[in-house]
Amino acid sequence: MIEVLMKKRIWDTVEKDYYKLYFISICIAGMSILMITSATYSESGMFYVSRQLIFILVGVMLMVIGAHFNILIFLFKHSKAVYIIAVILLLLLKSSLGVSSHGATRWLRIPFIQIQPVEVMKFGLIVLLARFIYKYHKFIGSFKMTIYCWIFGIIPALLTLKLSSDLSSSLVILGITFGLTLSFNKTIRFQVPIFIMIFGVIFGYILYINNNLPDVQNLSNYSYRVVRIAAWLHPEQYPDIAYQTQSALYGIGSAGLMGVGLGKNYVLIPEEHTDFIFALLTHQLGIFGGIGLILAYAYMLFQIMKIAINATSIYDTILATGIFIHIALQVVINICVATSLFPNTGLPLPIMSYGGSSTLMTFMELGICVSISKKSVLKYCNWLLLKNKGSE
Repeated sequence: MIEVLMKKRIWDTVEKDYYKLYFISICIAGMSILMITSATYSESGMFYVSRQLIFILVGVMLMVIGAHFNILIFLFKHSKAVYIIAVILLLLLKSSLGVSSHGATRWLRIPFIQIQPVEVMKFGLIVLLARFIYKYHKFIGSFKMTIYCWIFGIIPALLTLKLSSDLSSSLVILGITFGLTLSFNKTIRFQVPIFIMIFGVIFGYILYINNNLPDVQNLSNYSYRVVRIAAWLHPEQYPDIAYQTQSALYGIGSAGLMGVGLGKNYVLIPEEHTDFIFALLTHQLGIFGGIGLILAYAYMLFQIMKIAINATSIYDTILATGIFIHIALQVVINICVATSLFPNTGLPLPIMSYGGSSTLMTFMELGICVSISKKSVLKYCNWLLLKNKGSE
């Protein structure tokens, strides 16, 4: 009985980082509801708001489930299955289940719901790479192991680019692969050349488009991806295609420090509740609002990194690091798209943007981080208990 009371007292006094992760996640989710209401209520009533609220509530449930059940062992045992299922979902985009919108096929229509396979793919890649790097971490610096890691990343990246014309998500997938293999590699002599080669190909592709711009009169003859990149490079030549990005820039530029006010729109940004919600927030709440959101994400990422550093096993550290890289890349690329630093290819801002797949998968990943943190705290409490016993 005394031991139980002592353990409870130690547990109550130990700092728990996962509470901070819950807090900042709910804060960002609340801001999401506020901005989606501001963007859509006048035209669509509560339709988008109610759906996003459901996504967030289900997401929080997944976060709690991931935190309280032994999901880490399940993911470790079934990492290959999760990855293979994600690849199959990507391949199904070319089936009758695929749903096209704005020239790209990125959703699967399953009874009652639509899912975005690439969001599942990012999670599947993190889980598989975490297990692979953990299992072979003593040999991960070898050329053979490095190639295996990159194959796991390049296959879904190419499928995403080919099947859904999603350049941003392809870059995220490659970024996760590079970040994880570099973080836990004993040498970078194989990593850097592969990284340079892949992004050299991407740069060459963009340069090729710049030198062979699509004919404005026959844009239907060119792929969605080519037209979007051309509009990003030369918005004045493709005003209709570049309208969304240019509107976002005008919205941010006209915001000032305090913004135009919540619920007020002086610049119309098409579909501002989805991929351009950062531009909407900055337009209405000003530069301070935009910086505030960036700081909120920075705080979230800081907590995830603390969890990764304090994890009790190499596998947990790798898994949390993969989640850190994923969320960081999504935030950076989305904001770069909103500010026209990257071409507009449709990448959601985690938790903030309207959409079920991204919101649910992000909350699930955060739940895994909470599970890792609780495991670390429990082990630390047991260590303190043994230490107190030894000193008596």
